Amino acid sequence: MTRLLDRYMIDGLVAGEARVRVMRPQLRHVPAHWHDYYELGYVLDGSARHVVNGVPRPLGPGGVFLLTPTDFHELVPTSDGPLVCYNVVLDPGVVERWLDVAGIGPAAAGGPPWLADDCADLGADFDRLWRESDGRRPGARALSDAVLGCLLIELGRRADPAGGGDQPGVPRDVAVDVRRAVQYIERHFREPLTLAEVAAHVHLSPNYLSERFGRLVGVSFQTYLQNRRLRFARSLLASTGLGVTEICHAAGFNSPSHFGRAYRRRYGRSPSTGRTAGDGVVTDRR
Repeated sequence: MTRLLDRYMIDGLVAGEARVRVMRPQLRHVPAHWHDYYELGYVLDGSARHVVNGVPRPLGPGGVFLLTPTDFHELVPTSDGPLVCYNVVLDPGVVERWLDVAGIGPAAAGGPPWLADDCADLGADFDRLWRESDGRRPGARALSDAVLGCLLIELGRRADPAGGGDQPGVPRDVAVDVRRAVQYIERHFREPLTLAEVAAHVHLSPNYLSERFGRLVGVSFQTYLQNRRLRFARSLLASTGLGVTEICHAAGFNSPSHFGRAYRRRYGRSPSTGRTAGDGVVTDRR
C-alpha cells in the first residue's frame, strides 16, 4: 500500500487562544508532508537538502523559509549532526494579516512560499521571538506579534519564491474582494469547492464574483481552481512515491479519469508518463 503524505494539524500543536507556537527542534530526516498552518523556519546549525513542492535546494545556518498551508516539503540532513532550527507554527490568520499590511496576498505575484539564505542577521529577532513565546513577561503577546511582523516583512523583501508553479501569481493591486477569493481558493482547493461558497465568503453574488474574477485574474474561477489542483498534483508526482489515484484525491479531484484527462490537456501527457519523464517540476510561470 502506498504511504500517504503526513499532514500536521495546528490543533495538535497550539493550545487555547494562542495562535503561534515557537519550537527549537533538532531534526533528522523529515519525510514529505504538509500542514494546515504556515510554517516559519530559521536554521541555527547543521545543513539539509530542503525539497519544497518538488524543488530541492540546500538549507544551512542563516537559512529562512516560510511555507503556506498549500505547500509540502521534505528535509534530508546533509551534515553529520541534526538540523537545529527555530520552527514557528503560525495560524493562517496571523500571517495573512501581516501580508495584507505589506500589500502581499498569499497568492500574489511574489507571495509565499519564500526561501532565503544568508539571513544570519535575523537570528537576534528569532531569539527574541523564542524568549517572548512563553508569555510570562508583560506585553509578551504584543511584542511577539510585532517581532513576527518584522520578520515576515523582511523575509518577503529578501526571499526567492519557492516551488516553481506554472500558474502566475495574482497582481498585488487586484481588488481586495478578489484577492480574498483567491486566498480562500489557495487555502481550500483540495476540498470540494464551488463558486457559490467562495462568493459567500467574500460577500458577493456568484455571478458578480465570476465576472470580476475573470476580468481581474485573467482566467475563470473554474480554470484557476483546476490549474491550482493540477499544479499541486504535478509537484506531488515529481517528489513523492504516492500513486496516481492517491495524488488525484489529494489534489482535490473526485474522479481519476477526469484528473487524467485534465492533466493530459494541461501538460500534454498522462500523470504516470509525467512521473517517469521527470516532468513534475515546473520552473516557468507562463
